[in-house]
Amino acid sequence: MSLYFKTKIILLKFLNRKVLSLKFLQKITNPLKLHIQGYTMEDLIKKYAPGKSFVDIGSLWAINGYFSFLAESCGARRVIAVDILTETEEFRQAKRQKNSKVEFICGDIHLPETTQKIGTCDVVFCSGVLYHSPNPLHLIMMLRSICRETLILKTQLIPEVPGIKNAAVFYPFLDKKQRKLYDRGAGIQKAITEDYDPKSGYGNWFWGPSPSCVKSMLECAGFTIEKSYLNPFHGCFICKTAPVKFMPVSGELAPDYNQPKPYKHSQ
Repeated sequence: MSLYFKTKIILLKFLNRKVLSLKFLQKITNPLKLHIQGYTMEDLIKKYAPGKSFVDIGSLWAINGYFSFLAESCGARRVIAVDILTETEEFRQAKRQKNSKVEFICGDIHLPETTQKIGTCDVVFCSGVLYHSPNPLHLIMMLRSICRETLILKTQLIPEVPGIKNAAVFYPFLDKKQRKLYDRGAGIQKAITEDYDPKSGYGNWFWGPSPSCVKSMLECAGFTIEKSYLNPFHGCFICKTAPVKFMPVSGELAPDYNQPKPYKHSQ
């Protein structure tokens, strides 16, 4: 066996035993905090929301529209909160107390009927959703379809795998020993701290992408990455829209420019 492959095996063993060890990670990061490399999500919303139309994808779970109301208070000219869940009483109460004009759409962001209701917004904010999607590239494509200027994407990650760019882990049906490697110590993580549960739908954790994997999916979907804030198990990507020449989705979701063109025999 070559020295190159021996070194790679040693690095991968180290990754399994140390970098992905919960005890090791707890010493260097707290995945529950929204604070990443000196920035908070609040800082980013205060920077990008003023004067802009703003849509908050996945706005309810455990936060009841917090970021939507924050964007409105920061001067966003229009704010839409979107979630697959129906409005919570906490959301309705906060809206009344703040005399808020935040709009709410109940829908699945993976579906075109939801993006059609949203239309397009200057700023798309999506936190804590990507890893719950069975098809994260498709999700990012749908985010691109509603984004005019800026995407703020926050998601859980896995560390980079030495020598393997764009690595990702599919959590459902890993055995218990393997699942333990990805336990963030952040309460219940379906398909990680317990078995995958089909009845829980999007409540499961489906994918653990590495930072390079997320960056490549963003670029594939028609975004350029302006800045990223990363630590071992979560990160935030600030992106600007770029021209979309090909949208790799299939069936009825494919735009006209993806449709097959008549074959012309070359001379």
